[in-house]
Amino acid sequence: MDRFEKTLRKGNYLFHIHTNWTDGQSSLSEYCAVAKEMGFQSIVVLEHVRRECTYDFQDFLRMVEEERVAHQIEILVGVEAKILPNGFVDVPEAILPHVQVLGIAEHSFQGKIAELSHALQLSFQHYQKIVPALVWVHPGLKLLKQLQAFKAFQETMKFALNVGAYIEVNLRYNLPPKPFLSQTPTYRLVIGVDAHSINEVKEFGKAILDLENKIAKKDCSRI
Repeated sequence: MDRFEKTLRKGNYLFHIHTNWTDGQSSLSEYCAVAKEMGFQSIVVLEHVRRECTYDFQDFLRMVEEERVAHQIEILVGVEAKILPNGFVDVPEAILPHVQVLGIAEHSFQGKIAELSHALQLSFQHYQKIVPALVWVHPGLKLLKQLQAFKAFQETMKFALNVGAYIEVNLRYNLPPKPFLSQTPTYRLVIGVDAHSINEVKEFGKAILDLENKIAKKDCSRI
């Protein structure tokens, strides 16, 4: 069992925050303080990356370790990267051995429904062999904006689950739609806030903890 799965099973985790190292407004130190105050036991950072990273990732890792020690809270390092047409994601391959989770995002994809669905499936199949944990973040943010995409979305989600990927329940965008949640095993769901500031953690914190508690009581059944 990898660290990410252990974190999910323990519950009381804060998943999917962006810090002021990229487009977030709050520092990791600020997130740590608020998370502990609200009762979270662990934080999963999901920082934006691109192949041409705009910051020194090793410096970022050192900062994470410093905050973990300073605040005495578990912190997992994850990254969010956009899907490319060829099924790869926009991430420097060299950093993947240093992350506990890879979040795959679709919202900037340029192409048709079938092309996006195919690219996502290629990506899920490829990266689940490379990183400890794979999460489809804000699933459907682009795919479900296109007409007649529900079938493609359903097929893509089924494929993701079959290869062992997790599905984010994104509170920022209310994704995926509830009909799809009812078809997803609870142990493959991850509650995500997609926060860019501590104010959003304060806003959604109680809902996150309540949902995680609800999932924990489902005995790996259905939400």
